[in-house]
Amino acid sequence: MNHHSGHTSENYSDVLASCKREKFLFEKHRERQSAYAQHQPVVTYKTSAKLVQNDFVMRITVDSASITELRHLILKTCGDLVLFMRVKPVDHASKMKVWLCLSKSSVDTIISHIMRALPQAEFGKITPLIAT
Repeated sequence: MNHHSGHTSENYSDVLASCKREKFLFEKHRERQSAYAQHQPVVTYKTSAKLVQNDFVMRITVDSASITELRHLILKTCGDLVLFMRVKPVDHASKMKVWLCLSKSSVDTIISHIMRALPQAEFGKITPLIAT
């Protein structure tokens, strides 16, 4: 016979009764959790963010032979004013289309630098990066 002390059905009911009496241990934990939750910031994801339009896209078309010169010019003289530059070949790669993302205040500076170095460059639309 295998007898272990404390493993009778009477002991289990005593243990269950004592657990019910010791419920206060868990109640304090719940109170701490709710107090912690009250101090957390409320985050909602359904509110729309207010967008401030500061960035614009300027389109430029140059001959494919001039693209390296344009890239070097932008990196050397206007690198801190341009957020990104995208280049795509057009017309069977005889011309290259360039998109520059920049702030509105830097448009005049960049145009003047490009016009001095590459007078054959064709300037296109300047549009907001984010549609308002």
